[in-house]
Amino acid sequence: MKTQMLKGLLIRWNDDKGGGFIRPDTSHVDMATLHGPASEQEISIHISALKHMSRRPKVGDTIFFLIETKLDSKLNAIQAHIEGVTVNTDNVKENKPYLGNGNSKISISSSGVISRLFIIVLLLVGGSLTYQMFTDSNIFEGINQSQ
Repeated sequence: MKTQMLKGLLIRWNDDKGGGFIRPDTSHVDMATLHGPASEQEISIHISALKHMSRRPKVGDTIFFLIETKLDSKLNAIQAHIEGVTVNTDNVKENKPYLGNGNSKISISSSGVISRLFIIVLLLVGGSLTYQMFTDSNIFEGINQSQ
């Protein structure tokens, strides 16, 4: 299923805070969100969604974006770009896999995953050996006490 890119107008922007709000185009009336049709929502946008653009956004800019619903049900614009503004390739990073809860992105590598799995296996083996030694010593104590 392909995600639909939305189009909207930047209606408020606070450059000091690096954030603002987008009002989606009325053509998105059929797209539902938790709070009703997308066209009736104000979607927050952070400068990090536009860090690859060659200039900062201005009120009145047309923004293309995807919607992300946060855990607190707020709607945020992600993977956004400003219509007619060039992309600054110096600021574009390659997409890396990440772990996250929607609030943060933590880059991971395959070596990081392998090392974590190795540690888990070591802990399981160590715990299993400790449990076996503990239960074996209890069996011998029970035999010695009955004699």
